[in-house]
Amino acid sequence: MTWRRSIAVERAVPTAVEPSERVLEVASMFGLGVDEARPRTIVPRTAIELCGGEVIFITGPSGSGKSTILRCIADECAGCLRFEDMLNGRDDRPIIEQVGSTVEEAALILSLAGLADAFAMLRRPSELSDGQRYRLGLARLIERATHAEELAEIVILADEFGATLDRLTAAAAARNVRRWVDRSPRVCFIAATTHEDLIEALEPDVLICKPLGGGIEIHRRSRLRDPEGAS
Repeated sequence: MTWRRSIAVERAVPTAVEPSERVLEVASMFGLGVDEARPRTIVPRTAIELCGGEVIFITGPSGSGKSTILRCIADECAGCLRFEDMLNGRDDRPIIEQVGSTVEEAALILSLAGLADAFAMLRRPSELSDGQRYRLGLARLIERATHAEELAEIVILADEFGATLDRLTAAAAARNVRRWVDRSPRVCFIAATTHEDLIEALEPDVLICKPLGGGIEIHRRSRLRDPEGAS
């Protein structure tokens, strides 16, 4: 059973500068005042609907406020999981030993993350490619979310999703995320990145476009899924 709720995000920062000698000199040259604080809107007040079993994709140029939107969402949703926290594990045991309580469960989780190759399962993280390590992070995330039985609503935040990967590997990781979320009615996966090429692979249910400045656009689309929720 899925869940759905609406949250409001908003963020503005003051723009007043400390009136030092140099600041005052430059301000006087251009006829500017520096003693009045003026808030600069980064994210205008916006309602975002979160839903289990869905993917939200936030895109826009660098510095537009994508990460700020994620922080706003984190402020509104207690217990958010951050994908990036799963990418820097120090455990260098073979990856088949790093997830799942049994070999069968570990193999299933690794398969969902795109690590179904038996040879890869027997390798240590230090022996994997960057793309394989990224998928191992996804496997850790899947296990964490699967075992979070106390949470009826699981919100996952993935800042700069796939940004460090080559584009083919990033697309493969995105497709794995989409397939997993389709099977996970408790999970709302929110990815933010400048790379719009991942839209096709992620097939987001909600697309949030954050241009430079204070604007924001939200687009929702319907997706046809089979009875099992597979893409």
